[in-house]
Amino acid sequence: MAGFKLVNLKNKLLPINNLSTTQVIALVVTSIIIFSTSYVGIGYAVASASLSVNPGCGIWANNTPDDWTTHDEWRSFEPYNDSLERISIRKNFDVSNLQMPSYQNITFNPRGDPDITLKGWYVEVDSTAPVVIQTHGMPANGKCKPEMLLMQSFLSEGGINTLSFDLRNYGESDVVDDYFAVGQIEYIDLLGAYDWLISEKGYRPGEIGMTAFSAGGGAAIAFAEETGIGAMWLDSAVLDFPLLVKNELGRLGYPQIFAGPAVTVGGWLVGVELDARSPMEAALNAGSRPVFLTHGIEDTRVSIFHSQNFEEKMDEVGGNVTTWYVPNRGHVDAIWGESEEYKGNLVNFFSNGLI
Repeated sequence: MAGFKLVNLKNKLLPINNLSTTQVIALVVTSIIIFSTSYVGIGYAVASASLSVNPGCGIWANNTPDDWTTHDEWRSFEPYNDSLERISIRKNFDVSNLQMPSYQNITFNPRGDPDITLKGWYVEVDSTAPVVIQTHGMPANGKCKPEMLLMQSFLSEGGINTLSFDLRNYGESDVVDDYFAVGQIEYIDLLGAYDWLISEKGYRPGEIGMTAFSAGGGAAIAFAEETGIGAMWLDSAVLDFPLLVKNELGRLGYPQIFAGPAVTVGGWLVGVELDARSPMEAALNAGSRPVFLTHGIEDTRVSIFHSQNFEEKMDEVGGNVTTWYVPNRGHVDAIWGESEEYKGNLVNFFSNGLI
């Protein structure tokens, strides 16, 4: 052990109280080094695996609103018992009549950061209608992901305008880092989309809504920050960061006692404390603004407890929250498996929730 060895006396280890002061100090220092190395090492393994971004839009890079498909190599689903069902509802979904022939390629900046350029698609179907900002998840993701385009099509058919865009480090937007900050930084990207709609398209506060899939739950931080966002729809969203860390530890095969180092080292990687802002802020300060939470009960990727905890917080303060917990569905499955009900809920929610 690091510069010294225990003394054996008559085939027994010498009791620690018989060790010299130097040996005790060496033992303590060695223990600290081993603990610290393990702490940082496991924290790094969990954080890097969970937070690494995948720039571009992968196999969906050629998707556009007027020409998109659900084609996949079907290897992106973890080998759970329901994987075949989850693949089937996507693979066999006919999107040929859900193309959007007219859209605008747009660019804008995150709020307060002119050095980063974000890219999106603006689809306007009615100049007098409200608009919804769409937020994607991670890791291989972006506005080109099929569920993003499916939602955009549903909203368009329902007479609601949309702005779907790539967060920093994704799709066609600028790549400025190797890691996703779980919304702690990216929320200003969403606020930049809001600002663009106000300044360039003339929308007013209360006419702009927001949606988010999965790790796009950082949208909740933007909702908490900007009271002009009139309504928010969250699908399978990460809303409780400590719970997310525990979920990820289990998924990667580590015990939950390493939640602390994963959060700490993750913060070092992204350059901001990962629990500096909580999506739960939105639950507490939504006021009368409506929130819709949908989550597959069988979601093994992002636990349904995220949505249930958020609902509980909103109920505590008398918030305007609606939930749809979908039986026998996993992560972001309801939009595919219960598409007609999903579309009806989505369009009705924003039609009634935005001015």
